[in-house]
Amino acid sequence: MQPDPFLQALPMGTSLPKALQALHNSGGIYSGRCSVKPGKGWLAKVALRFASMPLGGDDIPVRLRIDQEGGTWFWTRDFDGHVTQSRLALDHQMGCVREQFGQISVWLKPVYANEQLEIQILRLSLLRIPCPKLLLPQSKTVEWQDEEGRFRFDVSARMPLIGALIRYQGWLTCDHVGTAFD
Repeated sequence: MQPDPFLQALPMGTSLPKALQALHNSGGIYSGRCSVKPGKGWLAKVALRFASMPLGGDDIPVRLRIDQEGGTWFWTRDFDGHVTQSRLALDHQMGCVREQFGQISVWLKPVYANEQLEIQILRLSLLRIPCPKLLLPQSKTVEWQDEEGRFRFDVSARMPLIGALIRYQGWLTCDHVGTAFD
């Protein structure tokens, strides 16, 4: 089993905290709690529906299942019954991660600094049509390990002309490591 695309896209020798290394190094099932705040307005709602993102809630249960098939990783996020799935793979040409949510593809660049993994959006396409740079969403996504050793995340995206799309933040702990689940 090879590390997930985020680890592959980081510079060789990058040393992450244990919680980040564990989540990104092998498949498994993780659970925790999070809060989800969707953007306002009909354009934000349409964009979130296209990506099958959750509708919102405070302190809700979240579960993440990570599976690998060859060079592709599958992330299934369950936000209190609302399931969002994506496929991740290393884009060798761009040296970054390509994550696909249905008909939306996002190219992501992980950057590790100050004990946090920041995820930057480089490119986006909808129905294979590239998004103009002027309309490219901005992300303030970070992952880190908290004092209790838990994997923490704060994912947010906003888009020019639309404003905030979504923000979800919370924590996860490992329930089961590996991809052969019973």
